[in-house]
Amino acid sequence: MLQVETGSLYPALQRLEKRKWVTSEWKQTESNQRAKYYRLTPAGRKQLASERVRWQQLVEAIAAVMNPHHEESES
Repeated sequence: MLQVETGSLYPALQRLEKRKWVTSEWKQTESNQRAKYYRLTPAGRKQLASERVRWQQLVEAIAAVMNPHHEESES
């Protein structure tokens, strides 16, 4: 459903890390390859919660535009 290209993903992760919303560390994978693992920080969790609220508001606004009579029929 959603594909994020490498050229978009890693710069985005770097921006999140710069804002201290994620931390990263290098580890060995099960196949003995080196990989960078990312984890949300407490500040990142707080930001995620805020973004979820903003996303829900956007979804509700779009739904109201797409189906303006829906709320009237519920009242």
